[in-house]
Amino acid sequence: MAQPLRLPDGTFTRAEANAIAACYQNVAIEDDQQTHFRLVVRDTDGSLIWRDWNFAAGAGQGLKRFIADYGIPVSEAPDNAGSTCP
Repeated sequence: MAQPLRLPDGTFTRAEANAIAACYQNVAIEDDQQTHFRLVVRDTDGSLIWRDWNFAAGAGQGLKRFIADYGIPVSEAPDNAGSTCP
């Protein structure tokens, strides 16, 4: 059984960010500079809730809190059986 996806408390990789963004309707990568980017949480109306650069100290810790409180999970579909989304 696969482990649920989680961001580390500090910096995070593009692969980790892509995996988390794929699990939530309102979490995305923005300001992509190839070597660095922001992971962003938005409200249902598109307004910004929280964002942080992937290289920032403690970035994952803040993002995890806001994703837990405001993240909108992608609908469970039959083809997502066995998904590792939290």
